Amino acid sequence: MKRFLKVLSVFAVLLLLAVLSIFGMRVYNHATYQWNEEATVNLHDYEAYPDTFSNGQITHFEDGLANGFHLQPDDPIDAPPVVLFGGSEGSSNFEEAVRLAEEGYETYALFFFGASNQPETLNRVPLEFFSDFLKTFDLEETAVTVIGYSKGAELALNLTNYYPMIEKLVLYTPSEYTYMGLEFSADTGSSWTWGGEELPYINFDGVDGFTMFTTMFDMLVASPIAYRDTYESAVENAKNRESARINTSNFEGRALLFAGEKDEMWQGDTAARQIGEALGSQARLSFTEKPAIHLACPLTMRDGTRRHRPSKR
Repeated sequence: MKRFLKVLSVFAVLLLLAVLSIFGMRVYNHATYQWNEEATVNLHDYEAYPDTFSNGQITHFEDGLANGFHLQPDDPIDAPPVVLFGGSEGSSNFEEAVRLAEEGYETYALFFFGASNQPETLNRVPLEFFSDFLKTFDLEETAVTVIGYSKGAELALNLTNYYPMIEKLVLYTPSEYTYMGLEFSADTGSSWTWGGEELPYINFDGVDGFTMFTTMFDMLVASPIAYRDTYESAVENAKNRESARINTSNFEGRALLFAGEKDEMWQGDTAARQIGEALGSQARLSFTEKPAIHLACPLTMRDGTRRHRPSKR
């Protein structure tokens, strides 16, 4: 009995040390990397967004599955309208839209999930929301430029298979595959659907155990999250890799791709090279050492304050 109690005491001490170590690492990482979880913005508080920019007007719209902002310069330049998507944070990439609109581009910043007329999470998002957007602004016969960041780049590349009016494509830290949705529940499927059917996708079920453990541990101790190993393991072990690869043969326009050689969120640099190889002379690639932006820019709210979502890149 004494021996059992001794072993139990040692186990309790070790458990206490483990808990204290994890707590200590969380405190250290929060202080070191300055995660500010309280700065998360309600992206769908439309009244908080400005309704003007330096030389134009901003209008929020909601029609069918479409939801976003229309930025109209007072003196627009002669260029195709620009459509922007944010990343997995669910933003409309609003600040980048303002920057482009200030240069004279008629610009549309679109949400693709999270709004009241859209799927609540990034899971089985119907690509037909883009049809509703085009109809709303009578753009069905108009050439457009689409800019996507990270998960929004995955979306943008997929859209080229259904919308031939997309003639120019700008992808920041893109993906050459369709991945599973980011709901992480028993009901999680493909990120995207068309005609009610899920697009073939890479599932995270194939991620090897060690990679999954290290990812979960990093989350537990609040380390900067690096998902690249997770995505690479999922692709490596996927049996449907080729069917989940996004088709580029239907895109007849021009593409500009940006990626970072040391992207730790996912293999955006590898994807950019593979997409570029598939598109050939239609594509231009630009690489930097550090990763291209995964999340949309910080929001400048109506009261002038700037709020950031935690960005773990």
